[in-house]
Amino acid sequence: MPRKPRIMSSTGIYHIILRSVNQRIIFEEDFDFQKFLLILSDCEKNYDTEIYAYCLMDNHIHLLLYISNDQLSSFFQSLGTKFVRWYNCKYSRSGHLFQDRFYSVAIESEKSFLSVIKYIHDNPVKANMCRFPSEYRWSSFNAYYGAKNPLINISKAYSIAGSKESLLHYFAKENVSPESLLFKNDYQNVSHFLTDEKALEIFKSLTQLPSTSDVSSLGKPERNNYVRALKAKGLTIKQIARLMDISETTVKRICKVTH
Repeated sequence: MPRKPRIMSSTGIYHIILRSVNQRIIFEEDFDFQKFLLILSDCEKNYDTEIYAYCLMDNHIHLLLYISNDQLSSFFQSLGTKFVRWYNCKYSRSGHLFQDRFYSVAIESEKSFLSVIKYIHDNPVKANMCRFPSEYRWSSFNAYYGAKNPLINISKAYSIAGSKESLLHYFAKENVSPESLLFKNDYQNVSHFLTDEKALEIFKSLTQLPSTSDVSSLGKPERNNYVRALKAKGLTIKQIARLMDISETTVKRICKVTH
């Protein structure tokens, strides 16, 4: 089936989601987050773009930005190529890290603009990674409360809301827009007993592997033993599949085998 044509924004503003291949972990340590933001900053300077919000999750990335329609694809091609080249070199891997096509939603109204900012910043809370958006280090949330972040343009949101105080009141009171139902799968791990950050910590402690990329060096019996051990530690099927870079079906099959 041919791809549906991308819906272009008349305002030039988009909510973008970059997802990893097979939901694999993208950011394994703080420097990975920092490097992505550095590359994002470089790309912002090289293109006619403004970034209004971001949130870097473990296996996907949210961005709200303005960019001219004719530069949209080349911007993300540049961003992805630079980061993946660095990432593959660091973790001694090859091949794709992100899904071939980034997901985009055209933002056509001021209400949608503010709603998406709130939605993006609420991601870590919905995923049980923190209690409040302000506690999460890898989003632009605190820029709107005065934290220095040269990557983010905060003035547009203040202007739309009428003032900084009005915007912060909106963040505190406004419900998430029904448009967020488009992204409901982002929150499938909301009932996790263990956060993904804790799951990664358990994985490294148990396997003694420096990163999830090193799973490929394991033999099948050793890999299967780790899968069962991770399940016993309380990780979910989805978490184990992402960390071990195998399908959920394979995890379920392995965990049923007791001998």
